[in-house]
Amino acid sequence: MTEIIVSAKTKLADIIMQDKRALVLFPRFGIELGVGNRSVKQECINKGIDTDFFLLMVNVFLNKNYFPGGKLKKLDVDMLLRYLENSHQYYLEEKIPYLEQLIEEFKKRVDHPATKQLERFFMQYITEVKEHLAYEDQTAFPYVAALSEQVKSSKADISDIDYHIGVFEERHDNIEEKLSDLKALLIQHFPPHNDRYIRIRLLNELMDFEEDLINHARIEDKVLIPIVEQLEKKIG
Repeated sequence: MTEIIVSAKTKLADIIMQDKRALVLFPRFGIELGVGNRSVKQECINKGIDTDFFLLMVNVFLNKNYFPGGKLKKLDVDMLLRYLENSHQYYLEEKIPYLEQLIEEFKKRVDHPATKQLERFFMQYITEVKEHLAYEDQTAFPYVAALSEQVKSSKADISDIDYHIGVFEERHDNIEEKLSDLKALLIQHFPPHNDRYIRIRLLNELMDFEEDLINHARIEDKVLIPIVEQLEKKIG
């Protein structure tokens, strides 16, 4: 897959044509298919989206070697948190339920003892994903929001919060690695059966989810953590 650098003049349709990952990324900004011939800037104006923020998120998400650098200084922290929370909502309300549906469909079609092991691996993985997202939503993100508010307003005070972004960074493990056993079962250990299409579909969806989580984690590593470190220095 050729990595592209998106600019304000880039057509939304061209981004999708060149990188299918934009299909799951755009809805997090309220952008759905039917983009016509509109450019990034035109769509951002139409949707009331900050163009610079959109470009930062898209380029970090789609390009593993893209580094935001000085662009972080102008970043709106509240906007970043809304984006991350929207991503979590997509995982919990759309992607995970769909994966659960595919697992159930696979179980119905395949009469093999390993299906129980497949379901167990899947449930262990999904449980870990949900715990990871819950920690961010309930602990890390509220801390970042409170920190941002203290920097902006002298009325806020987080001195009684025993937390810092280093704790988040230490806990920011790669949960996508837990998919290895699950994929190995589907690829190597289930014998050929009348399940080719459902198996391929399930594998594709699992791999897409894995890649999505990797890209999501990159945004937290390259954008969220450096921003919060800057905020912590301001009140330190």
